[in-house]
Amino acid sequence: MSQSLKAAGKPMEWQQPLEELVARESSFNPNAKNPTSTAAGLYQFLNGTRKNYGGNSVDWSDPYQQASKGLQYVIDRYGDPYKALKFWDKNKWY
Repeated sequence: MSQSLKAAGKPMEWQQPLEELVARESSFNPNAKNPTSTAAGLYQFLNGTRKNYGGNSVDWSDPYQQASKGLQYVIDRYGDPYKALKFWDKNKWY
C-alpha cells in the first residue's frame, strides 16, 4: 500500500485507514472472493468497478495493481480513505 501511495503522491498518513478498509473487505487476501457477488481482491471490486478501472488491461491478480486501483477508487468516490472508512462504519460496505 505504501508503494501505491508514494506513486500517487498521496500522504503516508493514508496508509492506516486504507489498511483498515482492506482488512475489513478482504483480510489482506488479494485472491478473496465474495460468494454472493462478483466482488474480488483486496478492495473487493465488483466486475463493473474493475471495468471502470482498467478492465482487462489490468492484471487483477497483482496485489500492487489492486492496491493502486483501490486507492484511485477511494479517492474518486470518497476523496480520501478517512471518508471511505466513515461510510463503511455507517453502512458496513463502501
